[in-house]
Amino acid sequence: MDTRSKILSQALPPPCLGQLHVVRGWFDVLTADICRVLLEAKPAGGSLLALVYRESDARPAPLTAYDRAQMVAALDCVDYVYMCDPADAGAAVADLGAHADFDVELSTERDVVRDVLQLHGQR
Repeated sequence: MDTRSKILSQALPPPCLGQLHVVRGWFDVLTADICRVLLEAKPAGGSLLALVYRESDARPAPLTAYDRAQMVAALDCVDYVYMCDPADAGAAVADLGAHADFDVELSTERDVVRDVLQLHGQR
């Protein structure tokens, strides 16, 4: 599956009919909880855009932002993906004119990456 057509290079409103909803987060690991949040966030007859946060020295990620963006873009319920710094997410959502904005980090029940690191004594 070629997911590149779903990954936007800039935070401009994508071509969509109906409402645009945005889900943002790290998407470190695509768990069933995250997939459920994405599926439930998509508006009927509208589009869903996922904002994938870029990794940094202060907050490394197991995969690069582009790799995580490709995984999220592979999901059928996600129409578009945009990568941004976490500090820029609010402005990106405003620029996109989204009707709803969900933070996947607040919507999931557990932090899988933290659990794995703790299991292996790395944090």
